[in-house]
Amino acid sequence: MSRNVKRFIKFVKEPKEPAAIIGVAFYTIFLLSLISAAYAGNMKWGIFSGSQLISVVSDPAEARDIISQLIDEHPRGDAAALLGRLQLRKTNQTGPVLGGYTLKTALNDTVTSRMRGAQILVDGKAVLALRSREDAENLLSSLKGKYETAGSSASFVENVEIAETMVENISVMSVETALDAVKGGAQKIAVYEIKNGDTLWDIAINAGLSVDDIIALNPGMNPDSLQLGDTISLSKSNPLISVKTVTTKTATEIVSPPVEEKKDSSLYMGERKILAKGKSGKREVTYQVTSINGMESDRQAVEENILEKAEPKVIATGTRVLLASRGSGGGGRLSWPTVGSVISPYGRRGGRLHAGVDINAGAGTAVSAAQAGTVIRAGWYAGYGKCVEISHGDGIVTRYGHLSSIAVSVGQKVGARQFIGRVGSTGQATGPHLHLEVRVNGQARNPMSFF
Repeated sequence: MSRNVKRFIKFVKEPKEPAAIIGVAFYTIFLLSLISAAYAGNMKWGIFSGSQLISVVSDPAEARDIISQLIDEHPRGDAAALLGRLQLRKTNQTGPVLGGYTLKTALNDTVTSRMRGAQILVDGKAVLALRSREDAENLLSSLKGKYETAGSSASFVENVEIAETMVENISVMSVETALDAVKGGAQKIAVYEIKNGDTLWDIAINAGLSVDDIIALNPGMNPDSLQLGDTISLSKSNPLISVKTVTTKTATEIVSPPVEEKKDSSLYMGERKILAKGKSGKREVTYQVTSINGMESDRQAVEENILEKAEPKVIATGTRVLLASRGSGGGGRLSWPTVGSVISPYGRRGGRLHAGVDINAGAGTAVSAAQAGTVIRAGWYAGYGKCVEISHGDGIVTRYGHLSSIAVSVGQKVGARQFIGRVGSTGQATGPHLHLEVRVNGQARNPMSFF
């Protein structure tokens, strides 16, 4: 401490007269001015946005010129407003000393809310922004690592690139946040057509949804009455980047025995008899498995070794004709049971087998036996309503459904073309008609083959 300062401190502590007090005041002002001058000599010029120091500058005149240039380049918008609030003033704060192009770049980055970073490009389109190339590389490496396993190779389905460029501060993500964004991607609505054997549970599992999700996406849908060919909406997550992995897997598989059929004229048509049960085999298969985002999308066998050979299952199938089929000599053995033509043929309808033919006839029209035989059913039979069944021997039965009245009884012998009842619409019927079936050993056959 200087001698003058020590003397001043002693003087302040022990003032004796009013004149001395005035002297203290003048001396204080003089000392503060000296301190201020010394302090100002250590200050630098800085550019501030409010109280925030953006940069220390070596040449304030150059800094003013650069700010003017930026104002000309950004005449309007948020950048112009931020430029208008920049201040050039003295400071004792420390910071990077910038000038020229480097200063202009720093100021531009600040006022345009942009920063030097890295973008992830997917098929040429920017989808994510990160702070650096290193972060972008870590992100892509993490994506591959999530699905890679020992012995597998991973690649991206899309063309994925990293571009170092200026990015909006607000769009910059951490690696962890970017991973979540890649996985979530965009929701995509897909239309699915109901196929044979589908259940809502199976569809939901395959789509990665819950049954409740599917019901919510399809207002008015009755999950208990899905029909073949119906379409429903499914919402699927469409990842921003998809990872493909290729690996080889070896599995031991059971081989089902092949089936061989032999014709047998001693058996009636439609009858089957197992001659040899067969035996399952065993094989070792090496597959090349391709997966997309962990879900298997393709499997190709590249090598196969038979460990145990399968033995065939041999089945005899009957060829004996019970009744003369349509077009054969003698005109056939069944008679048309009523007046009218077929309005609904035999075959699959609405996902179910229509086991007979529907013949158009008015209510009350007479129905006759298609062939001589014995009545084995005469009464109400579930959805057939009032129904008659006649056994004609050799395992052949004709069935007449939806009758309005029945004229025969169980056990009664009837002749061909004998009156057995009248056309109606009882049971599950939308209007008057005759439903006719032909069954051979309990199996439905197309009635039109027997007239």
